[in-house]
Amino acid sequence: MTHKHTILAVDDEDINLEVLKELLEDHYNVMTANDGHTCLDIIQHTRPDLILMDVNMPTMDGLETCKKLKADSSTSSIPVIFVSALSTHQEKMEGYKVGAEDYLSKPFDGEELFAKVALTLSAQATIAEYEKSSADTMSMAMTALSTAGNVGTALQFSNASLACKTADELAEMILEYYSIYGLIITIRYVQENTIKFYSHTNEVNDLEKKLMNQANEQGRFIDFGKRTLVNYERVSVLIKNMPVDDEQKFGEMKDNLGFIGDAAEARAQSIEVERALNTVVISSKEILSEINLEYKANAGKNDSILALLHREMSEAFQYLEMRIEDEDSLVSILVAAENKSKSLYKDGLDIEAKISRLMRDIDGVI
Repeated sequence: MTHKHTILAVDDEDINLEVLKELLEDHYNVMTANDGHTCLDIIQHTRPDLILMDVNMPTMDGLETCKKLKADSSTSSIPVIFVSALSTHQEKMEGYKVGAEDYLSKPFDGEELFAKVALTLSAQATIAEYEKSSADTMSMAMTALSTAGNVGTALQFSNASLACKTADELAEMILEYYSIYGLIITIRYVQENTIKFYSHTNEVNDLEKKLMNQANEQGRFIDFGKRTLVNYERVSVLIKNMPVDDEQKFGEMKDNLGFIGDAAEARAQSIEVERALNTVVISSKEILSEINLEYKANAGKNDSILALLHREMSEAFQYLEMRIEDEDSLVSILVAAENKSKSLYKDGLDIEAKISRLMRDIDGVI
């Protein structure tokens, strides 16, 4: 029998709870609560896989309820999606700051609801896999960081990143490197004005994308509870499970991740320069190839023109009243000019050889 996830819907309006229940109950076990206090009470004895919560509720609103959930280590891992008619960018950011995973604006359609629920549950399953061994992983990571030191850690990553030739390869290495330390991240990578996102959870929701885009110029480190955003011009990283319960580890991790961020940004810049140089090299090769072809074509045309002139002059002599000596003199002049032209072409073969050698050198570069 297929396991059905349990969803807790929290809203002070019964009609809204009925709509959510009707949409979801064929695929999920659905519980309901009319306010934040009831939500917290239910969670003490029944652990849902996901909470869909209204923001604007009496007594204890959704933001305060979510803040309490995330502050309690026994409930902090339960993902929360806010469902609210309040949907300005600032309101969404407030929801993210208190720990929500996503935001669904009222009114919504069933497809959007299912998509956000499925994406959040999938992401949470991935995070849970990482967190199974996160304690040991984090401990080993901090030991490694302490042993290698800040510079050593950055140098290790920097050296490894030299093998990356594309944005995709560098992003994959960053994901792999962070996973060694038990950290779940999303990467915002900017290359030539194009923004791409990468994540341990594969897909990135719209709220995270908006957050990373909006906050990109608001400082190097931005903390959102267990989340920390590390900003750079090209490569920014959103870490979703920082060790906030251990102040020393938290500080040491931020220091080292700053060094790693510096190294990732430097390599991203190098990749960008290498791409630009590669484009110039390819363009130069194409231009040289065109010059070479035009040179050969013009040499052939020159030979044809000289041969035609020689033939026409010979034919013209039959109709001109010229002495034999004069004809021979003109022919000598013509032959001398033709020989000089051919000699010039032979000298030009050196140019062709140089162009060919340069094109071979360019092939070696690219």
